Amino acid sequence: MKVMKRYISSRRAFLYSAALLTLSACGYRPVSHYAHGLLGESVYVSVHPNGKEPQNGVYLKEAIIDTVRERFSAIVTEKREDADSTIEVLRYHIGYSPLTYDKNGYVTRYRVDTTVTFRIETADGNYDKIVNVSEDVGIKAGSLTSSIARESAIRYSIRKAMDKLVAYVAQRGYLK
Repeated sequence: MKVMKRYISSRRAFLYSAALLTLSACGYRPVSHYAHGLLGESVYVSVHPNGKEPQNGVYLKEAIIDTVRERFSAIVTEKREDADSTIEVLRYHIGYSPLTYDKNGYVTRYRVDTTVTFRIETADGNYDKIVNVSEDVGIKAGSLTSSIARESAIRYSIRKAMDKLVAYVAQRGYLK
């Protein structure tokens, strides 16, 4: 038993060492490294809520601010003139479409489609990116449950859009 534990412990240490060696030897750099190359140290975020569902604009702005801070390791500024770059949402649309119905004709599953048009203004120029994502949601009986599921699906869909934005910024920063 002791031999087996020693074998597992030494194998685990070897795998950790191999992973660290591989990441350091291959020139791995985090997304924030490439984002700094494109965005700089500080970013201004601008989202104009649409009149139909303004709370979605609030969710979107929160997600962008979290992405800038956590994934890009940049500072979010209060004023546009204090920022090295700007991430602006020109347009966004969050729509719903039913997928399945129960025997009484009530929707039991629907899709949340999210389209966001970003403009990234940097010292090197402006970049526009349209991101499309969708998320499927099941609905249970009860309006409160379906409302919570809908909000959760919207937030998850927006997070998926942020992942696509991160990939785009990293690619642009890498190519710079």
